[in-house]
Amino acid sequence: MEIKNIDFLKVLIRVLELIILKPLTIPLKIYRNALLNLSNSDSVDSEESNLSSDFPLYIWLISIFDALIAVVYPIGVIIAIIAAIQAPFKSFQIFIGILIVTYFYPLLVGLVREFAQISLKILLYLKIISLKNNTIN
Repeated sequence: MEIKNIDFLKVLIRVLELIILKPLTIPLKIYRNALLNLSNSDSVDSEESNLSSDFPLYIWLISIFDALIAVVYPIGVIIAIIAAIQAPFKSFQIFIGILIVTYFYPLLVGLVREFAQISLKILLYLKIISLKNNTIN
């Protein structure tokens, strides 16, 4: 690839999107996915319904991460309000600081959840493949 074919404006826009925009939108996506996972846990194609008899503790562990993500925003707002009321000075800064930490907390929990869920996904796919092979034979 020659340097003449590189669109530097497109590269700059993509870099700014990855560095600024994505970190600001990913926590909301993680939160939404956690809520969807918790609400769809009884569906036929969910990990919980497919693997709960084989790996109940592991499914519970992954579900705990979803539960932590689901409660972090309501609890974070309550803690921010209480801390702002209790603080004698700079209560607004404390309030905003706690809200910022609360907003980005799903990134940390979501990362840990995804690392733990990698092996769960592998197990689920292996079970699906084995069921398909059993129906073919």
